[in-house]
Amino acid sequence: MTAQVQTMDDPAAARLGTAWWMVAVLFGLYVLAWIDRLIVAMLVTLIKQDLLLSDVEISMITSTSFAIFYAVFGLPLGWAADRFSRRWIIFGGVVIWAMATTACGFARTYEQLLVGRIFVGVGEAALLPAAYSLISDAFPSRLLTRATSTFQMAGKVGSAMAFALGGVAIAFATAHTGIHIPFHGPVEPWQLVMMMVGVPGILIALLLFTFPDPGRRRGAGASSSPTAQKGEIRAFVSDNWQLLALMLVGTSCLAMCGYSMTNWVPAYIERHFGWKPVQYGVALSLMNIVSAVSLVINGWIVDRLFMRGMKDAHLRFYGWLILAFLPVVAYMFFATDVYVFLACYCVAQFITVPFMVYVSSVMGLIAPATIRARMLAFFLFVFTILGLGAGPAIVAALTQYLFHDEGALGHSLAIVVTVCSVVALLSFRMALRYLAPAIAARATIHG
Repeated sequence: MTAQVQTMDDPAAARLGTAWWMVAVLFGLYVLAWIDRLIVAMLVTLIKQDLLLSDVEISMITSTSFAIFYAVFGLPLGWAADRFSRRWIIFGGVVIWAMATTACGFARTYEQLLVGRIFVGVGEAALLPAAYSLISDAFPSRLLTRATSTFQMAGKVGSAMAFALGGVAIAFATAHTGIHIPFHGPVEPWQLVMMMVGVPGILIALLLFTFPDPGRRRGAGASSSPTAQKGEIRAFVSDNWQLLALMLVGTSCLAMCGYSMTNWVPAYIERHFGWKPVQYGVALSLMNIVSAVSLVINGWIVDRLFMRGMKDAHLRFYGWLILAFLPVVAYMFFATDVYVFLACYCVAQFITVPFMVYVSSVMGLIAPATIRARMLAFFLFVFTILGLGAGPAIVAALTQYLFHDEGALGHSLAIVVTVCSVVALLSFRMALRYLAPAIAARATIHG
């Protein structure tokens, strides 16, 4: 009984409970971000029919325009997250992306929809650098990968909800074609769906003020002055440039795999297997839930390996995952049965989803707290430009200009996903020689 009272009164236990509540709130916002980001991928056919767009133009709306501004604005917002209130930065971003998603429902031309998607990217750029910085400061290193993997799981839960609810929302909107909306008039089904998913964001964002900022952990000799922090960044990059470069290559390749599939698999299922959103929405939702659970399991495994002395566990374990599932990835888009394809797609996400978990965990272990958000923002910038900006666009370009056939979408996806997975595997294996020494060096500074 005494032990239980001590546990209840333990300030460290209370802080940990608050930290997990913070993760829960950030988790909810990240789910919302993915719904707002991904729902447009399920509307490709409807938007193409209404606005008479090509696959390349669609890729600009679903990925490239979003990615460029998401990446570019991530840099100053990462800088801001190292200096100002991270909760207010996230709140402002949520308000912007929720309003922009709603505004997409009022778009009547390609250009208007493009502008709306740009502002969705600007708003969502505020979330990840600030969120990962908060998590890194709130949790001890022994729980860091578990906490970040739990947060990152929101991406797949958001994807699952987008696919599951999206199919229902599209069916509802299609059944109510021509419904009149104030200040808009009769709406197309895709416009109504965009309005439905954009509105709830502002209310959910208010939960950010239900937990305190955990403060910033500073190592010995750390300074808060801008000049000193610039010097810290230069020194950190100079000491770790090989590791950082190889991680950038690997994560960018996996981002290209993941974002290419996220943006084009719904259209591929429609074109290749003839399924409609209300059919494949539930299936893709289940696939995403399975991959979400795998994130937490992976985080638990990596934390166990790390605590047992495997200091390069984050990239070593990730390399094992890629190597084990590479045959499935290579075969996926040649499957002739839709259920076999869906099973392969589920397995492929075990390697295309977790890269941000490992990047953020590694940064939490090797980067000074005063520059951590900016380093994460830089990683986001690079793999968003290459992954989300270039990946889906390359798939569209291969389909339109190399194969000259929309039915060849699966061949384009197979090329991008297989080649990028191999390059990522090689990059992470090469990075192993640098990771453990970098973690040891940082541990020496702290202790």
